[in-house]
Amino acid sequence: MERNEFQKKAVAALLGKIAEACGKAGVNPSITVSTRKNVACFQLRRQGSCIQVSVKHSGEINYSFSDMRGGGSKKKIYYEYCFKDSHERIIEKFAADFGRLYKDCLIADGLCGFTGISLSYGADTDMELKEYEDYIRRDCPSY
Repeated sequence: MERNEFQKKAVAALLGKIAEACGKAGVNPSITVSTRKNVACFQLRRQGSCIQVSVKHSGEINYSFSDMRGGGSKKKIYYEYCFKDSHERIIEKFAADFGRLYKDCLIADGLCGFTGISLSYGADTDMELKEYEDYIRRDCPSY
C-alpha cells in the first residue's frame, strides 16, 4: 500500500471509530478534524482534556495528550510507515486503539490525569489502558 493510500484509509478508519465511540458513550464532544500540509489532525476535547492524533502523508502516526489535572505529554509516535508492513492490520489496530481511548475519555469525562498512556503499534493496548480503565470502572458512575 502506498503512503497516501495508507493515510486515507487510516483517517477513514479512525473517523469511524470516533463516531462509534461517541454513539456508545452517548455524548457529543468537541471534535475537530483538520487537514493542513498533508497532515490529517484529530482533536477531541472533553472537560479540559485533549487527545490529538495526527496522520501524516509520510505514513507517520503520532499523538499527544493534555489534561488540566495531569499536565500533558510530548508528541509520541504510534507508527512510522514501512513499505514491508501489513498496513491493513496496522490501520485496524490503530483505529481500535484510539477508538477505545476516545470511548474511555468520553465515559470518564476526560483523561482524569492519565496523560502518560503510551500507545504504539507494537504495544499491548490492554496493559497500557488497564490503570485508566480500572479507574473508570471504579470511579465513573456512567460506566
